[in-house]
Amino acid sequence: MDQALYISNISGLKYFQKDFTRIYFGQEFCERLLPRESDLEKVISFSAEKNIPLTFVTPYVTDSGLSRLEELLPFFAEKLSRAEVVFNDWGVYQFVAESGLPLIPVLGRLLNKQKRGPRIMNIIDQVPAETRDYYRGTSLDVPETGVFLKKKNILRVEFDNLLQGMSLCGIDPAIKRSLYLPYLFISTTRFCLTANCEAGDAGIGIMPCRTECQKYMFNLYNPVMKVPLIRKGNTIFAVNENLPDVVSAGDVDRIVIQPEIPL
Repeated sequence: MDQALYISNISGLKYFQKDFTRIYFGQEFCERLLPRESDLEKVISFSAEKNIPLTFVTPYVTDSGLSRLEELLPFFAEKLSRAEVVFNDWGVYQFVAESGLPLIPVLGRLLNKQKRGPRIMNIIDQVPAETRDYYRGTSLDVPETGVFLKKKNILRVEFDNLLQGMSLCGIDPAIKRSLYLPYLFISTTRFCLTANCEAGDAGIGIMPCRTECQKYMFNLYNPVMKVPLIRKGNTIFAVNENLPDVVSAGDVDRIVIQPEIPL
């Protein structure tokens, strides 16, 4: 079983232990937090020193974010040919494919269509087995999806550890699967409620980004939710530390450990 350390800031390298066989570095949820080239180079050097592979993680983007990746990805590919890049935006995949960069595309967890809403836990034991399977499955259960991914040379997909359990048995066996622990993302948006949170009288709106998300997290509670939620920046997370059956069943071959919320 491949075990990867996922960090979104170079300070996270302090979590590295000898049991890790890969490093994930980057940002899934906000283009404003994309790493600087100098930080990417430091992580590349660290992975080379430890003699383990590096996966570069990228977010959904606007044209501005794509412009930054059009600089970072060629730099990454030049340093590490045939390394993995996790994409969470089909425009990023298109750039990698059309530019001919020698990178291995990996479908990010924002694109796999898992059913993440915690309110599912209120009904999961009350619905028919067929409905439970639906809530535990993904869009990759559809055979045409596997055909499409293989045609695009996408042979690995990232997954969250769903609260209601998971079913990966319908996925084409040629497509490898990674599982993220312990944080699962619930929802994300470009509208960041953390921005300008230090100004108590500012109200809600589109505010300038001062990366307040790097200082603050907000715990959210609601009686209809079975678990507490965490807001960090523009994204809502939950925690699920229970290993799902898909691990013991051998349906995943990589565990991605997030020692901190990756944002």
